[in-house]
Amino acid sequence: MFNTLKFRITITALLIISATMFITTLRDIAATESKLLTEQKEKAVLLSDRIKHGIMVLMLENRWRELQAMMEGLVRNSPELKELRIFHPETGIMVASSDPKDIGKQIYKEDLERFRADKGNAPFLIKKGAHTYASTLNSIQNLPACHKCHGFEKRILGVLDIEVSVEAVYQAIQEFKRKHLMNAMVGTVLISGAFLFVIGILIGRPINAMISVIKKIEGGDLAVRMNINKKDELGQLAQSFNRMVESLEAAKKQIEEHHRQQVQKAAKLASLGELASGIAHEIKNPLAGISGAIQILASDFPPNDPKREITDEMLNQVKRLDQAVRDLLLYARPTPPQMSPNNINYILEKTLFFIRQVAAKGNTEIDTEFGKDLPETMLDAAQIQQVFLNLSINAIQAMPDGGNLKISTALKKSKELSGIVLGNDNNEQEWLEVKFEDTGVGISQEDMKKIFNPFFTKKVKGTGIGLSISQRIVEEHGGMITVKSQVGKGSAFAVFLPVRKQTTPQGAVIG
Repeated sequence: MFNTLKFRITITALLIISATMFITTLRDIAATESKLLTEQKEKAVLLSDRIKHGIMVLMLENRWRELQAMMEGLVRNSPELKELRIFHPETGIMVASSDPKDIGKQIYKEDLERFRADKGNAPFLIKKGAHTYASTLNSIQNLPACHKCHGFEKRILGVLDIEVSVEAVYQAIQEFKRKHLMNAMVGTVLISGAFLFVIGILIGRPINAMISVIKKIEGGDLAVRMNINKKDELGQLAQSFNRMVESLEAAKKQIEEHHRQQVQKAAKLASLGELASGIAHEIKNPLAGISGAIQILASDFPPNDPKREITDEMLNQVKRLDQAVRDLLLYARPTPPQMSPNNINYILEKTLFFIRQVAAKGNTEIDTEFGKDLPETMLDAAQIQQVFLNLSINAIQAMPDGGNLKISTALKKSKELSGIVLGNDNNEQEWLEVKFEDTGVGISQEDMKKIFNPFFTKKVKGTGIGLSISQRIVEEHGGMITVKSQVGKGSAFAVFLPVRKQTTPQGAVIG
């Protein structure tokens, strides 16, 4: 559940929604708190002006003895007005206060400093102990009407200092916070629930349907398809997936058909191999007898007897039939390779010893370009020599009017053989490459697909199993044969053999 796409999208959305709701709520709370505190400070200014006006009335009517009673009454009758004081503007000594015990004492240092800083009667918040108040300092001016009692030397007779409690405001703010946070939580839950529901319908159900189809396909049922008729991204994904499954189903049918054909072919070849093996054994012994009889018959003829030509041709035909029988036996009952360390250049030199005379008769020139210091590798020298003989003779026969055969060797690494797939080796695996390039008639594209099939040949002479045997030998050595050809210009056969070191029974590499 926690690893599902639906869960991740939901969690991400919840975090975004929660953060948005939380930030919005905090901004609303901060704005409301600022507004309420501003209103309380404005209330302090309004109260200060009204009280100042009352004080001025008492002073002008010479009723200043009622000032103390008025101040005490105002604080006692107002739930928000907590303190009311008048202090001397120069000394800071309180000359009147709602609390008689404060008279004659020094005003709060902060209030005096604020007054001396000439900040006017701008309201401010002040914290005293555990309580916070909205306060303002209101100067009582020495008006002309006051000169008869106070003279005209002083500009300010006193400073009115009032403090209005903001506890009720803070309580309202706390209640506002509680309600808003509760509303934010409820809103988050409701939005999240709605989001989950929508995600489940728009994404969850289609994805679950896709997973169900994919599991059926994993079980081998390639006939199922995704039935999502939408034009959004999921619909496009379903359409692409269905096309992919259709391609996969078609490929599977092709593979099954190819496999069926290969099984039938293998069965036919197995039967043919058994038949060839039996026939070869039945033919081999009579051929030996015929060959011996012809040789005895030929010994009775003088050297210049014209009948000698007939017996020689008969012997040549018997040898050709004997070689065909040997090839049939080799194809029907191949022997496993006997591996030993060998140098590929040395095997080619031995091969050239046998084919140079054949090449000379066919007016074919042989050029060699052997790589230097090629490493030894594990292989069956006799079988690999047979491969080289087959490829060389085929190249010579492909040049009936003569030509050039170039044989070259080289050491390559897998990463240098672009476009050639050689097993699952890494890029540093080393390979011995042996090329046979002729300037013969070439091979048509149609025949290129068949040249390694057993018994396929377009030669007047030959069994058509030489290339098939060669391919099998190379593959049993872990390599492969590739061919490139162009009609009228020639062919190039390349044999790739892996470089394998000799190992001890314990697995240690020798050399």
